[in-house]
Amino acid sequence: MAAATPAIPLSNNFLYPYPQKQPMATPAFTNGNNPLRDKIAHLIRQNGPLPFRDYMAMALFDEDHGYYTSDSQTVGKDGDFITSVSVGRCFGLILARRLIAFWQQVNMPSSFSIIEPGAHNGALCADILREIQTQSPEFFDAVHYHLVEASDHMQQEQQRKLSDDFKGKFSSHRSLSDIKADHGAVISNELIDAFPVDLIKFTDGKWQQLYVEECNGELKFSEKAIHGAELANFCQSLGGSFPNEYLTEFSPGIPDLAQQASAALKSGLMITIDYGYRAEDYYHPSRSSGTLQTYYQHQKSDNPLESPGELDITCHVDFCRITEALEAAGFSKPTLSSQASYLTAHARDWLIDIEAKFDELDEAPALLRQFQTLTHPAMLGSKFMVLEMMK
Repeated sequence: MAAATPAIPLSNNFLYPYPQKQPMATPAFTNGNNPLRDKIAHLIRQNGPLPFRDYMAMALFDEDHGYYTSDSQTVGKDGDFITSVSVGRCFGLILARRLIAFWQQVNMPSSFSIIEPGAHNGALCADILREIQTQSPEFFDAVHYHLVEASDHMQQEQQRKLSDDFKGKFSSHRSLSDIKADHGAVISNELIDAFPVDLIKFTDGKWQQLYVEECNGELKFSEKAIHGAELANFCQSLGGSFPNEYLTEFSPGIPDLAQQASAALKSGLMITIDYGYRAEDYYHPSRSSGTLQTYYQHQKSDNPLESPGELDITCHVDFCRITEALEAAGFSKPTLSSQASYLTAHARDWLIDIEAKFDELDEAPALLRQFQTLTHPAMLGSKFMVLEMMK
């Protein structure tokens, strides 16, 4: 990072969910003024080129014009992308049953905290609490749900969505570091793929870092020497067996999330749900263009510097780095599976029950359609991975 460039902190401000996308075609963006582009260009003229991670942080989370801090609809069929939560309540229903089983497994502590960093508008919280209330009133009495969300707008949405039915059963927090719990579970759902990343390129036998520059009002990429020991060590760990112009990403926020999750939870379960790969697949030489993707109204755009604040920017996640960071923070016993396998395993009793009562339940056809969307390989089933670890 250039010495004059202000650092944008990752620890508390960027814990947002970032969903799986269904690309279609290159979109046409809004014509006219883009106040965030002007703001970024002014910052660059004052302080010099921005590391891409700082540009991505502003594009997604700028206080006034960021993609995730605006009150526009971004999730669902009328937004820019769908998520497992927006498919319907089936996703939260199955996670609730997993939490019930875990609570029983650890001898049913009288107090159990469910902690969700990047809780967005509270939709997953509502689905989980409603199913726990129905299936295990005793567990429901023990549960308190902690929603972590830095956006004031989204915190207001949480209150609107949850206060009538679950007053006293949830709390909203701006930072994961505000929470201290003895027993419980942390659910990181479609979160880490939204963390701002460094873009790095292997050029002429050495790694370079991508910066964002301004030229006549337009934002463009430039390559500069790697800055910072953490990024330099990561590049060294990758080695040099890559084709020229090979592009990939580094997510600096992962260790901080792991440490905050560990500090928030004395003992319990960590569930990380996101789309990504193991390291050997993520950094395969054939994946020469990296995993950075941008989306707008369910359509794919190839340029993350176009219309900042108007489009979604995301990267796949390296599950090996996540596992290593959580192990360093005190978690153990990692299990990694596809979302299809994970949900099917924990929905087995529910599927048997709903089949037996299919004709009696008006909601049964809709719930089964949701389950198929969540688990089908062509939909979300193979796109997402689920990592569980214990502390």
